[in-house]
Amino acid sequence: MAPPSRGKRPSSSRRFPGLLLAALALLLSSCSDACGPPPTFEAMELTSRPKPYYEVGERVEYDCKKGYHHYAPFLTHSICDRNHTWLPISDEPCVRKVCHYIPNPLHGQAILANGSYSFGNQLHFICNDGYYLIGKEILYCELKGSDAVWSGRPPICQKILCKPPPKINNGKHTFSDVEVFEYLEAVTYSCDPAPGPDPFSLIGESTIYCRDNSVWSDDAPECKVVKCRFPVVENGKQIAGFGKKFYYKATVIFECDEGFHIIGSDTIVCNSNSTWDPPVPKCVKELPPSSTKPPTLSHSVSTSLATISPTSSVSGPRPTYKPPVSRYPGYPNPDEGMLDSLDEWAIALIVIAILVGVAVISVGLHRYLQRRKKEGTYLTDETHREVNFTSL
Repeated sequence: MAPPSRGKRPSSSRRFPGLLLAALALLLSSCSDACGPPPTFEAMELTSRPKPYYEVGERVEYDCKKGYHHYAPFLTHSICDRNHTWLPISDEPCVRKVCHYIPNPLHGQAILANGSYSFGNQLHFICNDGYYLIGKEILYCELKGSDAVWSGRPPICQKILCKPPPKINNGKHTFSDVEVFEYLEAVTYSCDPAPGPDPFSLIGESTIYCRDNSVWSDDAPECKVVKCRFPVVENGKQIAGFGKKFYYKATVIFECDEGFHIIGSDTIVCNSNSTWDPPVPKCVKELPPSSTKPPTLSHSVSTSLATISPTSSVSGPRPTYKPPVSRYPGYPNPDEGMLDSLDEWAIALIVIAILVGVAVISVGLHRYLQRRKKEGTYLTDETHREVNFTSL
C-alpha cells in the first residue's frame, strides 16, 4: 500500500500576516501602559511615520496637508495620556487655501457658487442686458502644487453690436446709412413701387432688431408680386373678402347655397406662392334625411293576422289583429286580477254543481232501492199464502 499523502502546508506569505498580528497583540499586552496609533484628520497629517504603540507621555506632531495652511494659535500636536488615550485635538489649525479675489466684470457680475474662494469652489459670470460674455462662463479654484489658483482668466462683458442688416431686391430698410447697430436697435423694411400693374408684397417680418450674440432677430424679408386667381365655388357664394384682385394674405370666406354643404375650409388665404391656403372648398348636394317612420306591414301579413283574429267576420272590414296584453312576456296585465277572481268563482260553482248532482243521484238511487225492496217482500208473502192454501 502507498503511504498516506501529506497535506500541503500553507505558504509562508499567508502565515506571515497572522504571525505579525499575534506578535503585535503580544507586544501590546506586554506594554499595557501604551497608547495605540494616533488619530487621523482630513486637513492634518503626521510629520513622522506612525508606530503601532506609543508610551505614556510620548508626543506626536502634525502638519497641514497639501492645499491647507496653518492658522495659529491652535495646537498641532498630541500627547499619549496616562489613561492610554491621546490628548484631544482637531484639524481646525489647518484651513483651505483660497484663490485670489476676482471683482465683478464691467457691465456684469461674478457670483460664488459656494460662497467661498477656497479651492474646489466655482465662480460664475453673467453680463447685463445689452452685453455678451467673452471668455469662460465658469472658473474653478484648483490646486497647482501647493497653491490654489483659478482655472483661467476672468471673462469680460462686451456691448452687443450688430452689423447692418442685409439689403433686399425691390426694397429697402430704415437707417441704411448706419454702420453699427447696438443691442435692441431695429430696422423696418419696405418694398419699392412695382413697374407693372400689380404691386410688390413684403414676404416675411417687416421689422427686425439686433439681439444677443450680435445677430438679427430674423432673416431679411423678400419683395415680390403675389397674386392668387379669382376663387369660384359652384353652388356657393363669397360672403367676405370681396375684391377684383387678390394679393398676398388676402382672406376670403364662403358659404354654400341651401341644400348643399361645404367640403373643406370656408376660409382661405392667399399665400406667398400665389396659391390659396387651404385650397378652395367645394359645395356638394346634401343627402335627403333618412326616414324615421316605422315600416308598415304588407297586405299578405295583415290578411294573415286578420284571419287568426278572434273578432274577424266573413263580411265587412276586417279589424286589425291585436294580441291580448297578457301574451307579451313581462308586460303588466291590468285585467289579470279580475280574471283570476272570475276563474276562482267558476271553479267553485262547478265543484258545487258536481256535489249537488252526486247528492241528487244518491238520494234517487236510495229511494229506488227501498221501493224495490218493499215490492219483493209483498210478492213473497202472497206466494207463501198460496202454498199453504193448496196443501190444505
